Amino acid sequence: MYTTPHFPDKESNQLISLFTSIFSTSYDGLFVCDQNGYPLLYNQALLEICGMSVDYMNNFGNVFNLLKQGGLPNSASTVAIETKSIYSAMVHYYNGKKAILSATPILDDNQEVQFVVTNVRDVTEINRLQEELGETQQINTSYQIALKQAQEQLESQNQLIYKSKVMHQLVFLASRFAKNDSPILILGESGVGKDVMAQYIHKQSQRKGEFIKINCGAIPENLLESELFGYEKGSFTGANQSKVGLFEMAHKGTIFLDEIGDLPYPLQVKLLNVLQDFKIRKVGGTKYREVDMRVIAATNCNLESLIEQKKFRQDLYYRLNVLNFTIPPLRERQEDISTLLFYFSKKLEKKYGIEMHMDAPVLEKCLEYDWPGNIRELSNIVERMYHMSEDGKITLNQLPTYILNFPKIAIQNIDYNTSDITVPLKDAVKTFEKWYITQMLSQTSTMQECADKLGVNISTLVRKKRNLSIM
Repeated sequence: MYTTPHFPDKESNQLISLFTSIFSTSYDGLFVCDQNGYPLLYNQALLEICGMSVDYMNNFGNVFNLLKQGGLPNSASTVAIETKSIYSAMVHYYNGKKAILSATPILDDNQEVQFVVTNVRDVTEINRLQEELGETQQINTSYQIALKQAQEQLESQNQLIYKSKVMHQLVFLASRFAKNDSPILILGESGVGKDVMAQYIHKQSQRKGEFIKINCGAIPENLLESELFGYEKGSFTGANQSKVGLFEMAHKGTIFLDEIGDLPYPLQVKLLNVLQDFKIRKVGGTKYREVDMRVIAATNCNLESLIEQKKFRQDLYYRLNVLNFTIPPLRERQEDISTLLFYFSKKLEKKYGIEMHMDAPVLEKCLEYDWPGNIRELSNIVERMYHMSEDGKITLNQLPTYILNFPKIAIQNIDYNTSDITVPLKDAVKTFEKWYITQMLSQTSTMQECADKLGVNISTLVRKKRNLSIM
């Protein structure tokens, strides 16, 4: 030990007071025992780290007996006494705290142990911070992987952005469907990317014509027929010249009928006729023209329910439903969220020239949110955050309040023995119903057997599978 001229006299009470204060206020636990392991001195920090009381410390005897009786998980003091050398160890105390022990023996002139001073450093908080750092590094690694994948897909031709296994399987299926000309029905919630998938199928096909898209619910009923079939000059007031319809424009290509569930009932018969013989006649015309087109339809509606309500023709449904698949909502394929975040970020960076940096907590909140608007909502949120940020730095401050406050609901976490219920009934019922049907499907070999065990008819089971996005 080194001292300065200002150090108190060795014989003064001030020196004793100084050492007592240092010992008592030390952040680390300090423990001094004699050559037999009997405790002589210890401080408050030691009690807090070890989870022991003053009475216990004063009455347990020596550390050898305490260790033997299981009162301590480990002891550095005993090893230092036995080996006459400094000994360090990591110990997990019974109260859950972790500490690093370092015991130093004090020897007399004959090299015999007189005392052992043990320093006990609480590393519980350090370990927690290391774990958090590890998680952050893992998230950053995921960022980099997602960024690379998004960049690769951004540069690719098809613009299908995904990472999840379920989407890999779906894209593989879509690629197979692209090899033929049969009608395809794409199902899925609003915003899941049905139109992008339809374009992908067209690009993967051998068709060299145009990809023509029409939203069946966005055009007034009195105009929709003329848009689809075209019209001849003078066929109605204002028709000063003839017009080619969308069906004819899709010749040698693909026509995508989005929101097919909103197609007016009278037009459904005419569409069915087109699908049967692929001949069209313009409004006001007399001649039929053959069209060579691939028909892809999409909807977020339950068409079977619309059939029961007499709002959608069953024969048209069968004709469109030759090939079909359901795109799952974003909340059921969380792996795609980070990839999509980076994809939309890169699009904005390319457009506006300011690089986007996203904090890890932002991604965590985005992964917790259920995205009822799916990819469309995610795209809008990324654009909002980008424009509200300063120099492209995205923090929690840029996230909307409803995402920040969104509860992470899981049916498994519901405590059925408590009166404190926070999960909305419709969410709990929907989650349980999906889980129950999935379990029953895994335990039965056919849909009919599953329906029988559930006590429903098979059409109800098919409808529930579709509504709940059960693959």
